[in-house]
Amino acid sequence: MMKHFILFLVLSISVLSGSAQEFKWDVNAGYLHVTSRLSVDYSEINIYTPDDPFLIGEFTSTETANGYYLGLGGQYRLEGAMAISGSLNYARYTESNFLQIPLALHYYIAESGFNILAGPQFTYNLEDLGPFNDDINKLNIGAGAGLGYDFTKSLFLEARYTFQLNRYFKSDNTPEIRTNYLNIGLGYRF
Repeated sequence: MMKHFILFLVLSISVLSGSAQEFKWDVNAGYLHVTSRLSVDYSEINIYTPDDPFLIGEFTSTETANGYYLGLGGQYRLEGAMAISGSLNYARYTESNFLQIPLALHYYIAESGFNILAGPQFTYNLEDLGPFNDDINKLNIGAGAGLGYDFTKSLFLEARYTFQLNRYFKSDNTPEIRTNYLNIGLGYRF
């Protein structure tokens, strides 16, 4: 499924670049801050054991990590103050490797170079999760929003925060993990 999605993204960008002079490819790289939140509601999962027959309540744990991302993308400038962008980023933090595919609609504020962006982000986990591979959603969906600034027609800065929308585990009878991403980086359009 991921291969089909990437092929669709590449073909869509290629068609747009062939039919419009406002399309530009870009390379981007930057800082990645990851926040993962684990929540367990003991009343919803079946973890009864003879040793802990009265385990009730909730448990929440939050972890953060820093990393980087590198990517290739493109932006199609629409009439007026709007643009559409997408990219394919390789991201890494601690020992985790994954692909990020952010898609965004940009609204440029007058001629200032500032823009507001929002759109979905698809994240694909590249890790082999061993015995948990069948229990994990390797493709996760998020909603992102952020700000950007175009220094020149080629050089730009972008900051985006993405909230994971779907469950990390496929089963409802498991803890809930949600991972959110903050990407801050520079890019160059050509």
